[in-house]
Amino acid sequence: MGVNARGASLLELILVMIVIFTVATVALPRFSDFFPNLQVRKTTDRLYAWARKARADAALTGAATRLVVDPAGRRYWIEIEPRPLREPGTFEPLGGAWGEGEEVPEGVEFEAVEGFEGKSGRKTLEFRPDGTTDDATIVLANDRGDRRTIRITGATGRIEILPEEEMP
Repeated sequence: MGVNARGASLLELILVMIVIFTVATVALPRFSDFFPNLQVRKTTDRLYAWARKARADAALTGAATRLVVDPAGRRYWIEIEPRPLREPGTFEPLGGAWGEGEEVPEGVEFEAVEGFEGKSGRKTLEFRPDGTTDDATIVLANDRGDRRTIRITGATGRIEILPEEEMP
């Protein structure tokens, strides 16, 4: 090392830290604006996975399976018809976490649940053993206007998250 080499002084480090904290103070509120949208996206992705699980279970087990949505209780879960020949129409929660359900995070709401059975409270969408169901739509949203839509096409059982430009 030569004579001109030197390290940063304590004063220089303090000034750099002040600049970093100032920039973070200004930028952090703008960055946190992304979180509500992220919550809607994450919740939609999880509900999409649960709907696909319900459809796959119906096709693999040969037993009707239902995706249950409780907008008022802010939850969703999966139920299965374990004894279709002895007790048709009797459904029980699927074992493990699938039956316990998933809670919708604060700030995310079920804006619409269409095509499901049930007038008030919990709503059900039944997947038949051939993988078909009724046409249905679930819209999740927050109070900032972020929305995502899951569409289920009954005849094919296709489940998809609509691109934003196609949302109703």
